Amino acid sequence: MAVSNDSKPILVAILANSIIAISKAVGYLFSGSSALLSETIHSIADVMNQSLLLLGIKRGEKEFSEMYNYGHSQERFFWNLVSAMGIFVLGCGVTLYHGIHDLITHEEFKKAGTEQFIILAILVISIFVESYSFKVAIDEISTQAKSRNKKFFTYLNESMDPSVSAVFWEDLAAIIGLLFALVGIVCTEIFQNDTFDAVASILIGLLMGWIAFHLALENKRFLLDKAIPTYEMNLLNEVLKSNKLIKEVKDIRTIVLGPDRLKFKADIILDTESLTKKIRAKYSKKLKTDLKNPEKFEKCLIDFSDELAKEKIKELDKIKTELKQALPNLQHVNLVLA
Repeated sequence: MAVSNDSKPILVAILANSIIAISKAVGYLFSGSSALLSETIHSIADVMNQSLLLLGIKRGEKEFSEMYNYGHSQERFFWNLVSAMGIFVLGCGVTLYHGIHDLITHEEFKKAGTEQFIILAILVISIFVESYSFKVAIDEISTQAKSRNKKFFTYLNESMDPSVSAVFWEDLAAIIGLLFALVGIVCTEIFQNDTFDAVASILIGLLMGWIAFHLALENKRFLLDKAIPTYEMNLLNEVLKSNKLIKEVKDIRTIVLGPDRLKFKADIILDTESLTKKIRAKYSKKLKTDLKNPEKFEKCLIDFSDELAKEKIKELDKIKTELKQALPNLQHVNLVLA
């Protein structure tokens, strides 16, 4: 299966964070820095969580079945929520515990040797690698935002794909966390006090907790059947407004089942008079001829009603086709004659 555009930022993030996690772990073994241990846990958590995002995307591509009539698209929201929980437990919980423990114990400061420069180099290189991953996510989001004439953060909040959004916020948190670790280690060496290192670890834990909470709330909206965003709804409304046979549209209901699977439902009131004109000429002469014969007249009326009903169904099918053409990821359209 080819890698889709929404998978690219996640794959780049997984590769970048795997390299960074190994580098940070080596740095921690050399220094014993609490902040660097927190950052190692941070990167491991990011790899695990971004792998869950990718799993959600792949499982969400499964087609509909007898048990799941609308497919499995919402699986990506479930796995994204699990990912947020993982960040909170592994990232926030473990990191906070370790940072607070080091802050309370007040171990005697141990001055590092020449390996300190290696550790700082690891942090700086990690910042550059994370920045590249962050740039890939920004480029992907910017491209999608421009195609919808939306500002960057407006689109990020309205996006139907929380996976790319998750990579953006996780990469941003990773860069900020690295800066916390860098400042903590440098201040620890300058002032020869491990308190700065422990505080950096606590700040990294709090940062991860905030990211986890933000991502959990975002995916909650989708699991509660979030409506189609304004941009996509405007495209659908244009189709409905341009159809002269539609008198009124009522009770519109929409659901984002997945970025590539939207659902639209509405009650449609058609202009029956205009539809009647299409078949009136065919039956007007026959109605006058059969007027004196009750049985033939009744049959003629039934045939006329049946053909009018077929015209209405034909028009609804035409509207469905036009809606799907305007919005290719609109997979489910339910139009009801009101």
